[in-house]
Amino acid sequence: MKTLLLVSLCLMIGVHLGAEVIPIVRSEAADVREKWAASELSRFLEEIYEGDRFPVRTKEPKSGGYILLGTHGSVPLLRELVDDSGVTKPGSFVVKRVTNGGREIGVIVGNNSRGTLDGVYALLEQKLGYGFYLHGNAAENADSGPFSFDKWDLAASPEFQERLVFNWYNFISGVSAWNLDDYKKWIRQSARMRYTSVMLHAYSWSPFHAFSYNGETKPVLRIQNTQYGPLWDNKQTEDIRKLIGGELFEDEGPIFGADVSKVGFDGVTLENRVARAKAMMREVVDYAVNTVGMEFNWVIDVDTGYANPQNVIMTLPEKDRIRMWDRYVARPDTEEGYLYYKNMIETIISDYPGITNLTVWWRANSGTKYDGMVNPLPFDDKLARLPDEWHEEYKAAPDDAIGPDTEQFPTVAPANLFYAKVTEAFRNALDELGRSEVKLGYGSWIRSNEEYTSFFPANYFQDEELTAYALEYNMKFDTNEAFRERLRRYGEKRNLVVIEWAHHDDGMYLGRPYTPPTDFADKLHESRAHGFGVIHWMTKPLDVFFKNLQNQIWSDSLNESYLQTCEKVAYDYFGPTQAEQMANYLAEWWTTAPQFGRETGLLGQTNVGDFDDRIAGCERRIALLEAVDTSGFSGEALARWRFFKGHEEWIALFHQAQRDWDLELQKATILKYIEKGTAEGPMTRGEEGILIQHNLKWLDTEKEHKRMAH
Repeated sequence: MKTLLLVSLCLMIGVHLGAEVIPIVRSEAADVREKWAASELSRFLEEIYEGDRFPVRTKEPKSGGYILLGTHGSVPLLRELVDDSGVTKPGSFVVKRVTNGGREIGVIVGNNSRGTLDGVYALLEQKLGYGFYLHGNAAENADSGPFSFDKWDLAASPEFQERLVFNWYNFISGVSAWNLDDYKKWIRQSARMRYTSVMLHAYSWSPFHAFSYNGETKPVLRIQNTQYGPLWDNKQTEDIRKLIGGELFEDEGPIFGADVSKVGFDGVTLENRVARAKAMMREVVDYAVNTVGMEFNWVIDVDTGYANPQNVIMTLPEKDRIRMWDRYVARPDTEEGYLYYKNMIETIISDYPGITNLTVWWRANSGTKYDGMVNPLPFDDKLARLPDEWHEEYKAAPDDAIGPDTEQFPTVAPANLFYAKVTEAFRNALDELGRSEVKLGYGSWIRSNEEYTSFFPANYFQDEELTAYALEYNMKFDTNEAFRERLRRYGEKRNLVVIEWAHHDDGMYLGRPYTPPTDFADKLHESRAHGFGVIHWMTKPLDVFFKNLQNQIWSDSLNESYLQTCEKVAYDYFGPTQAEQMANYLAEWWTTAPQFGRETGLLGQTNVGDFDDRIAGCERRIALLEAVDTSGFSGEALARWRFFKGHEEWIALFHQAQRDWDLELQKATILKYIEKGTAEGPMTRGEEGILIQHNLKWLDTEKEHKRMAH
């Protein structure tokens, strides 16, 4: 009777008879990353080895085996158990099984706490079969036996220290529609894929960038949603619940977008919209830095009209302003002008104290398009616009920094001298405000088909301390050797981070992600890069791109091919029984499925053509999927298979509807999009945003119909 009561009690409190308890021991003084590493290891080991428990402790148990994680500095015993040889490189780690005093210990030791955290994720993925992706986790290949340390044998180091995931505010199919939980998932999954940083750009009219100075407040708009903000061709509608698929938005309400953007709902007003937006972002930054241990890179524009609020700047004395066309910018190297910039920085770090990196961003071209204000100085008057005190500094610049200067393509070097003065003011302000640890950088688009870009003068004028973030516009880093040679000039002088696109707004937004660069680590080394990044808006179905680029830069999977990544993804997504067939499908999809559509325009406006061949390609790949024996799939694996099959069917229908311009076929396409988007559960925010765009930007719109007629 007592035994029965004990069994019942154990089951009630979640303890199984025969279950193992293997403590995870970390330092009592562990930093954020080591604490997160221990909690993550506990969480996923308990998921893999159901019934066993892996409690986190700060002291070794008196008996039995346990897990010990940290660095040689944080946990002195680790130095006795693992020598320095495997953890000499920054970010490196060693995972192994050791015995000490007759006790078995699983050890995870990093060169630094980042290495310790990455060692946890590498162990879970590479040895225990648990897959981490941007969209979510996949455990079809997870270890199925009883817990043991038999597979704990792993060591690796990253070739590049900075590895970032970059998101950009402007589309409702992207981060603009996210709420706090969406951000937190993005941050967690980025960390689990062993990226080191998250980077966020929001245009200067965003509420995130509001500040006041000299009694004036910078004008800002609202975060765009389906009832506000036509910028970047976001379409508005009275009630999203009235659209095809609108029943999915009953909990959302009439407006699709971030909750903090919905003025008139849940207490958001025109008056408090800035405070509510900033409060959300403060939590986002804090979660990334102080819970997950990621770096948070805050990106701000400095060259657009909204970045230079005239009502505030005009409060400065005339000597502290520089005239740009019919507007002004604050002069960074005068007393009053500097205080303007210092106030801006003080507001940013007060609003978001967790920020670890601050990146100054500017337009790449010399035109006024997209609100460019500083780059397009007049060809015959550029020096006259610069303060007299700057002229000698400008004239001392070498010819390759100034670059070609014609009336058709005037140099952007004068603007870059101004940007360098701004970043110098930012550095001084950060230091004076006690935030010297915040790293400073600059970034812009860079095109492989242009011999001269704004990166040339920036490399000359900007302090070597600043990191250069090169957003590689044409996706030619893989094939353009001359472009990599130009990048090398920046990498030899400063930290250079090359940013690739997982998908691209200019015609490559939907369908599949890009096929990744080959031998990526070698080409980054060739460019003398310090790191790399991936820019995106949506999260699904881009997982394979993020996974491949990350895998390519680790010593134990260096330059991993997309075929190898497909094999790993197939095991994670679908399990071992049909992994070969699904890997073949994934490789075929990743290289031959169409990329099409854009958000800044009508949904079918760009790269939607070659209709018959693309439809035939979908049918060929669907046949590959239908040849797979799904009878042994788990519910999750079958749902993923249904997603890919539905995704192919949707692409085919989209092209057929675009070819025939058939309204009923368009509606059928939208229904297919809903079917495939909900195959694995609720749609992501990105998928919901594209569903809305199907309705508002594509469904029998008069403009699109006329375009097709011609």
